[in-house]
Amino acid sequence: MNYHSQIKKILTVLFCTILFSCLETPSKTKTEKKYFNDLGEIPFDEEFDDINFKLCHEDITFPFNYGGIGLVYEGEKKQLVKTFTDNYQSSEIKGQNGFITIRFIINCEGKTGRFRVTEMDFNLKPKKFDKTISGKILDITKNLSGWKPHEHNGRTLDYQQYLTFKLNDGKLTDILP
Repeated sequence: MNYHSQIKKILTVLFCTILFSCLETPSKTKTEKKYFNDLGEIPFDEEFDDINFKLCHEDITFPFNYGGIGLVYEGEKKQLVKTFTDNYQSSEIKGQNGFITIRFIINCEGKTGRFRVTEMDFNLKPKKFDKTISGKILDITKNLSGWKPHEHNGRTLDYQQYLTFKLNDGKLTDILP
């Protein structure tokens, strides 16, 4: 075999390897897409999201922990806790124990949208809370108005935030972060 024929074979194998490694099966794509959405991406969903909520930069949304963003709220965590203490009253409801996490985006104007709710027990297993509990916590979160825009390299950008609520028998005992 001559040199050119060997190079052709090597390039053919290399090309096929690259081509087949880029192909994805539909089920893998759906699984990966769901996985990344669970991790942090919050794409628009016409079933849940307000069509009037606009991102300033659809191409980039900083995760909540990027560059130490953390909690950027007027009055900081103290004010956030006070808002929930003043607005969330629940009777004791036995068995309503665990965590409710609400993820959302804050745009460059400080407005919020694309809320996603995850509920789990103390063993971090999926759990459904009574709708009066999860609904009230979501309503209060949606009405928080003290979020500040995030600035990075002289640009005001959209960013993701999460709040996790710890509940014991329906009583709110902690808010994270």
